[in-house]
Amino acid sequence: MSLDTIPVVDLAPVIAGEEGAQAKAAAEVKAACDSVAFFFVKNHGVPQEMLDGIIEESARFHAQPEEEKLKVRVGKDILGYNPPGGQIQRTSIYNKNTRRETSASYYCRRQLSDDHPDQIAGEVWTHENRWPENLPGFRENVQAYFDALDGLVHHILPLFSISLGMGPDFLNQHAAFSPANPNLRLLEYVPQEPDQDNLFGIGPHSDFSCITILNQGPSRGLDILLPDGEWVAAPMLPGHLLVNTGAFLTRWCNDAIPATPHRVINETGKLRHSVAFFVATRSDVVVECMPSCQGPDNPAKDEPTNYADYIAAIRKVTYDIAD
Repeated sequence: MSLDTIPVVDLAPVIAGEEGAQAKAAAEVKAACDSVAFFFVKNHGVPQEMLDGIIEESARFHAQPEEEKLKVRVGKDILGYNPPGGQIQRTSIYNKNTRRETSASYYCRRQLSDDHPDQIAGEVWTHENRWPENLPGFRENVQAYFDALDGLVHHILPLFSISLGMGPDFLNQHAAFSPANPNLRLLEYVPQEPDQDNLFGIGPHSDFSCITILNQGPSRGLDILLPDGEWVAAPMLPGHLLVNTGAFLTRWCNDAIPATPHRVINETGKLRHSVAFFVATRSDVVVECMPSCQGPDNPAKDEPTNYADYIAAIRKVTYDIAD
């Protein structure tokens, strides 16, 4: 199998509401999920200027002096700056990871207003973002990109709903996505020499959430594990966004869609920046196996759970966070 066959889903007819467009795009998504569970989207409504701009903001953040970045260092809420070597994956069914990852990250989430019901209730994941103090325009540009991707999600989720045998509105209208719980990660990968044993920008893993929308930036580095066990470099398609599925969606659909392993190794000889938008459910809403994905001969494999309990359990056994 070649990654040249990763589908490209044209969202223009979907966004325009053309008759039959959702069904056609959903069939393309299903074909992707039946093979590698990655696909590109084009004509997605996010301007090229914004795609380029958020990569520039990632570079601008990470170019700050280390002491400035450490002022917003990540805490237990997983918001803020995680420096290079800040974590190591302790467990992985794909690789025995023994060395700390070389990437650095800045994390932020939906910024709720003080009078939002979830904020008032102290709902999990409603902590305040840690914004850098000395980067004019950074917060505004990051929030604008966040909002654009948050809007795009509402066009993508129905494609998964249909492909899984549910109605188009199943995911968008599910209490678990009212609202969704996305987070944005601005990444920097330092260059590394080829063939460094067990050294990764990000080690082999599957994403925890439901779906990920990745802006790869201008430089290669992402590898995808094919079903035959071969690691292959992801294609680069300027102006496109790359979508993949995560383990919580896999759990929700009873393994009907896999969460494909991937990794990042930056052998470009220069700094690499990318931006990932992870779409998870609300942390407090219990989800159980979709009715269309279970039956007498295919019972649900997992107990119902909410995302907060799921993510707490999986992080506890998966990551060490450096002090």
